[in-house]
Amino acid sequence: ATNLAELKNLKVRVQGAPIWSRTFQAIGMSPTVIAYNEVYNAIQNNVINAGENEAAGVEAMKFYEVGPNLLMTRHAITIRPLCFSVKTLKKLPQDLQDAIIRAGKEAGTYGRQIESSEDQAKLDKYAKEGKLKQVAFNDRAQMQKLVEPVMAAYAKEVGAEAIYNKINTLK
Repeated sequence: ATNLAELKNLKVRVQGAPIWSRTFQAIGMSPTVIAYNEVYNAIQNNVINAGENEAAGVEAMKFYEVGPNLLMTRHAITIRPLCFSVKTLKKLPQDLQDAIIRAGKEAGTYGRQIESSEDQAKLDKYAKEGKLKQVAFNDRAQMQKLVEPVMAAYAKEVGAEAIYNKINTLK
């Protein structure tokens, strides 16, 4: 598959969160909730045709053995937030609060760079070894257009319209 038309009705494993099913339905796929540790067997036994993962997951779970074609949709960015209470932060002196916020921003940027570069290196390694094939996806803009109303509705549903709008101003 290289475009949305070829993804029509494709059975894809999704996480249990309803937003995942809604987004994949919006682009015409057939989402199926399956536990992560069951994906390998589900692909192998044709329960699903596809899963979606970053390279580290593909490597760790050896999904390339049963699903050697990797469609490069780039449909999600994994975010790994650092979380702690405002109450705890406010107990600290201002210089430490500033240092923690600054370090968090730096760590976020660094972590994103590392994860992205390591992902591509892993994919390239498995492609070179003949274990998987990276397939270009040509309909990313159309995919985003189809998913946009789903994301906006979900932001409203969970009371996150302000942050959703702020994120979209960064595009």
